[in-house]
Amino acid sequence: MQLIDQQEPIVVFGLGDFSDVVSFVLAEKLGAKIVGYTVNEQYLTSTSYRNRPVYPFETIEEIYPPSEFAMVIGFIGKKMFDQRAEVFRTAKAKGYRLPNVIHPSTACDSDQLGEGNIIFHNVSIEHHCKVGDANIIWQNVAFPHHNRIGNFNNIAPAVTLSGYAGISNHCFVGNNVSVKNKIKINDYAYVGANAYISHEVPSRTVWVPMRSYQLTDKDPFDFL
Repeated sequence: MQLIDQQEPIVVFGLGDFSDVVSFVLAEKLGAKIVGYTVNEQYLTSTSYRNRPVYPFETIEEIYPPSEFAMVIGFIGKKMFDQRAEVFRTAKAKGYRLPNVIHPSTACDSDQLGEGNIIFHNVSIEHHCKVGDANIIWQNVAFPHHNRIGNFNNIAPAVTLSGYAGISNHCFVGNNVSVKNKIKINDYAYVGANAYISHEVPSRTVWVPMRSYQLTDKDPFDFL
């Protein structure tokens, strides 16, 4: 399992809000040394970000050689995270090490993590869980025993899986989703917030729960 090495300088891909959040965890919580940022040249609108230089991704290895610097992908991307996957694979092809960024409050009892994952506050990853590459796992997510998580997923806050459940690749799983034991969410699925998943989710499908609605004949003082 590849982790942040405080002695190894970091280049961060991305300049948006997500990059800012990831940079805070890197610098303030993990003590990492961020030396610069990079984006594709067509999106390079500034030469500085967070008081660090910004360089084109196409030639980043000339400025920060992969033999001396690691890279963190502070970029979510669109097209069900195909863009994030493309950046990950290109960085790998350039030779960069892509460490996992794991907030220190997270409890990870598994040694079966890939690389390039971003894992935020208070996540629980139990023994025998397997997590692939370049996932974004937000705060308070719970992965109990024998979960299988693939690659390039965006898993929102407070998602809870039961034992032996799984999420394949390129999925979005919204806030507070619960997944029944032994149930799998397949590739490129979109599961909206607060859904309860009790049956297998086919690839490239969209699942949302019933939405909240107003009780027009009631007043809050009727209840409290």
